[in-house]
Amino acid sequence: MVTRNSGKAQIEVVNPVAEVRPSAALPARRLDTLSGKRIVLWWNTKSQGDVALNAAAEAIEQRFEHVTFTRFTRQLDRRPGPYDAIKKIGPDAVIGSTGD
Repeated sequence: MVTRNSGKAQIEVVNPVAEVRPSAALPARRLDTLSGKRIVLWWNTKSQGDVALNAAAEAIEQRFEHVTFTRFTRQLDRRPGPYDAIKKIGPDAVIGSTGD
């Protein structure tokens, strides 16, 4: 911001970095097993995120029986997130990958 005072310019320098306000969040309840569970694999379409999810699904299928996967793809933006849509699926767990 530049202001004029008696013909002299004054410059005010401000820090453009926002103040960080950490928030506490409780972790999700840990499942006893993944056997027989419904798992959503959520990818927000960033590069290679789908590759990571495929690898996770393959590893889970090798260790646990009767696991079903639903793939969910949606980009993040300012509209309401995919959480409501995922809730409708009713999974036991969600594995998300953002890629990059």
